Amino acid sequence: MWDNPLNKYLDFESRAIELLRRVPFLHEYTSDMISARITLFLTTVGLMALVNELYITIEMSFLQKETYGELNRAPLNAEDLKNHRMIIDDEFHGKEWLDEKSGIVMEEFERLDRFFAKPVHVSHLYVECNIIERSQPSKSKDKIDIECKGPDLLSEPFVFHMEFSPEDWELEKRPEFGCKLQVLRRKLYHFFKDSQWHERYVGRHTESKLNEPFTLSSSVQIYNTSQELLPTTVDDIQLCFLKMETGDTIKCKFVV
Repeated sequence: MWDNPLNKYLDFESRAIELLRRVPFLHEYTSDMISARITLFLTTVGLMALVNELYITIEMSFLQKETYGELNRAPLNAEDLKNHRMIIDDEFHGKEWLDEKSGIVMEEFERLDRFFAKPVHVSHLYVECNIIERSQPSKSKDKIDIECKGPDLLSEPFVFHMEFSPEDWELEKRPEFGCKLQVLRRKLYHFFKDSQWHERYVGRHTESKLNEPFTLSSSVQIYNTSQELLPTTVDDIQLCFLKMETGDTIKCKFVV
């Protein structure tokens, strides 16, 4: 009854071992039959683990791609982004508690699919910057988030490489999502103020009453990868929710 299946297995095993013996660095581990069978077993288990890891990686990459697709299609609504399910739902985040008996802080991680579905924090960006002139001072008291349009004053944009460190997001409620837009806006503001272009285009107008002051809220216009103006109403939103990823190139207009 068992002779035929056993013979088939032994035949398959001998062929598999013969293939292993053709691999130079495995030759010494397959010199005798016992070592050869152990090596075959370990190789089989290793291949199964590799296939499983590849399957998980592909499946989870689709989950993350779905999340980014959802964010890229959604409008820039501050309230919706602040109440995004991945921010407010604790199921997407690990939990810590103190075990009173042992005195050890215990940690429970989120499910694997929840972990991979989350957007990854933005660690660095390239920002193409140019300067535009404010044609007329705004008469409105609310000058924030009014997009100023005009020709670029520089023929070639200059680029800032913005890097973000843990200090930029360590105080966030969800630090795994990285820093907020206000951190990027503040960095760009100070980088520009310390540059030669600020002295050239802003410094010469400081005594003019017709020009509005160069301010953080009204003079730094940031655009995401979809070319959407990011208003100050979303300054409290973390960058990974604003249609940008690590290494992306975005644009900024300094209004003078």
